[in-house]
Amino acid sequence: MAQASSQALHPRVADASLSYCLGSAALLAVTAAFLAQAPVANGPAALALAAAIALDAASRLAAAALSRRSGLALAMGGLPSLVLPLGAMPGLAAAVLALLPLVDSGRFPLVASLIAGLIAIGALARLSFIRSVLSHTGAETRDSGVGPQNPS
Repeated sequence: MAQASSQALHPRVADASLSYCLGSAALLAVTAAFLAQAPVANGPAALALAAAIALDAASRLAAAALSRRSGLALAMGGLPSLVLPLGAMPGLAAAVLALLPLVDSGRFPLVASLIAGLIAIGALARLSFIRSVLSHTGAETRDSGVGPQNPS
């Protein structure tokens, strides 16, 4: 994690937010189209996908708030994974779902549930990372004697 000012983080966060919002809107629009086509069959998967998108958006807002508050440039890294890129590019997931009728539109519940699971796993990984950063920065604050002290 690199130290950076909140002014330096703001443009990158704004750029990422626009593409993320557009991709999420496209994903929700494609999901709504499948839901309108067959509400009973596609309803649970569409609800799971919408809930996963909401959880992912909440985790991104929490990460942005922590970045602004702490001045840290938070970035999750590590081994390449299918989970994190799919959560970062909901437009890709929307394209996959949009092309699904060309193959088999009856597979929407399966594919949407898979995408919802991947997005939710990425969101939970981000929230876990935020929790780790908060506990680490809290330990540094306690060790330095600066800020509120927890007597327990």
